[in-house]
Amino acid sequence: MQKAFITILLFLYLPFAYPQTRQYDSLKNLISLAKDDSTKFYETADFLWKYLYSYPDSATRYIQENILLAKKMNSDSALNLAYVQYSELEFRNGNFSSALQYTLQSLKPAERRNDFIAICEVHFTLADIFKETGDFDKSLENLNKAKSILESKLKPGSGQEKNNQVIGHYAFCLELLAQTFEKFDRLDSALKYANNTISFLKRMRQWLTPSDTLFFSRSLAPVMGNIYSKRGDYSIALSYFRSGAALAIRDDLKGDLMDNYSGAAITFKRMGQPDSSVFYANKVLEISEVAHNIIVKLDALNLLTEIYKSKHNTDSLAKYLELTIETKDRLFSKKSLMEIQNITFNEEIKQKEIIEKQQQRENRLRMYVLAGLLFVVLLIAGILYRNNQNKQKAKLKIEKAYEELKTTQAQLIQSEKMASLGEMTAGIAHEIQNPLNFVNNFSEVNMELLKEVKNEIDKGNFNEARSMTDDIIDNEEKIIRHGKRADSIVKRMLQHSRTNSGQKESTDINLLTDEYLRLSYQGLRAKDSSFNATIKTDFDPSIGKINIVRQDIGRVLLNMFNNAFYAVAKAPRPPEEGVKYEPSVTVSTRIVNSPSGVRDVEIRIADNGSGIPQKILDKIFQPFFTTKPAGQGTGLGLSLSYDIIKAHGGEIKVETSEGEGSTFIIFLPSNKT
Repeated sequence: MQKAFITILLFLYLPFAYPQTRQYDSLKNLISLAKDDSTKFYETADFLWKYLYSYPDSATRYIQENILLAKKMNSDSALNLAYVQYSELEFRNGNFSSALQYTLQSLKPAERRNDFIAICEVHFTLADIFKETGDFDKSLENLNKAKSILESKLKPGSGQEKNNQVIGHYAFCLELLAQTFEKFDRLDSALKYANNTISFLKRMRQWLTPSDTLFFSRSLAPVMGNIYSKRGDYSIALSYFRSGAALAIRDDLKGDLMDNYSGAAITFKRMGQPDSSVFYANKVLEISEVAHNIIVKLDALNLLTEIYKSKHNTDSLAKYLELTIETKDRLFSKKSLMEIQNITFNEEIKQKEIIEKQQQRENRLRMYVLAGLLFVVLLIAGILYRNNQNKQKAKLKIEKAYEELKTTQAQLIQSEKMASLGEMTAGIAHEIQNPLNFVNNFSEVNMELLKEVKNEIDKGNFNEARSMTDDIIDNEEKIIRHGKRADSIVKRMLQHSRTNSGQKESTDINLLTDEYLRLSYQGLRAKDSSFNATIKTDFDPSIGKINIVRQDIGRVLLNMFNNAFYAVAKAPRPPEEGVKYEPSVTVSTRIVNSPSGVRDVEIRIADNGSGIPQKILDKIFQPFFTTKPAGQGTGLGLSLSYDIIKAHGGEIKVETSEGEGSTFIIFLPSNKT
């Protein structure tokens, strides 16, 4: 199936390999043949929707000329459209602040003529900008504003309910809501809005044109693909990316093609097929040479970096790290150049206005223009010099800050490791005390029995002495048994104290889990003798041994158990009326099948504490985030555990319900020896 899919996409990709510049060559002819300013403006604007995605540098000049033309025409609708295109161009190049500026400028002429369609389009663009900058609330706020406006126009009696433009914009609003929820991993809501879009289009198909229907078929494909990919339905996801890529190639929409190829690359990585993922990520990079969607390009570079890092391919890793840094630097430089270009453009607008107002003083105006251009050149030279100086200073500060950050990070990680070692040592000390007490007690008893034996021998009571000797032998056997137990504990402690070699070894995961469970419990009991909790275990004996870095997985288990006991000891759930709260921790292991068909070992650690609040659930694996009081937690335990499990090719999930408890689930590949 995978090979067939790759073959189909390769076939579809062939048309893209040929130059598509012929259609753009007609733009100059289109402008030169325009009979009036209005025709020239709108024909140029229509063509620019494709032009600005593939040739942004040239598109900048044409859009700026259209802004000047709109001002000359004194047309708010033309000015609104020109600013919208300028905003889209800035957005595609990652210049979000400039995109936001031009979007807000486009809102003014739309509001002056009370054009609700144009106002909704402004809200769409603002939502996209805030979505890409990570502001979910503002993105959703703008989409809901547009949705409210369009719904009021779709109500019966509004006079707009059968307007195909209103219908199309409302469908697009639903699609953008699906995109936003998918971007922030709210997959249920994303799928709901995507399906709502499809249902709405079916109901309104009689008022939509074939081109409208085709537009939504093409634009919905990567959205649906991303949703199903994140849900683990990979075959469905790939079918959407395939159909979306076919439509994008047919219509020569390189931006849409990048989105579909990027989605396919990410999906193959999730499926555990890195070679296919690398193939499509490289296709994204090839298209980015002409499509200039720097956001998707950076995503592809980051994906390739992760894959080669997981493969330990240092050469390719270094290559794509360098490309990622180079792309970010290019983006930074591009922003500077765009700012300079904007200064020049604003100066040109001023000069045009002077020409229109002072036609009779043309000779004098030319002198002003030359002076203005000279000023701009000097200004550009000054800005470039100043930027270069600031960049050098900033580089030194960043390097110093980076070194300090690495030192601090190493100290914090060492602190977390020492805290983990302290918890483990406390448990071992408490556990070793029991056999030592037995040894001491039976030794004292034997000493007393030997004295009595001696007395009985002196008295001639040999039968009584022989009976006491049997008791002494029984006691000695108990001393030997408990001595061996203490010896076993000491050997395990020495094994734990060994330097971590990072080498995987065949390990009985059930035995390791049980061992660290008892160490964690005894460690907490050593600190708080009043603490008690019910421990339930259910280990699957069929698991056997798997290849892991024993000390690293031990650290993960110890941290998980410590958190579970902390949850039931320090933050128990509120007691139910008439029911006494009993702290409980349940640990189980079993073999499960992952979505990709690989057999995994599942370790479940459940507690009946107060649970984790939903508002912080997304943050618990972030470094330095902790809910413990100051001085009791570094916030690195779960973060390090997450990194260790990922390095083993596994996964950590959490299921929680406030007031009922939490369950942490660890998946490890069952690569048995």
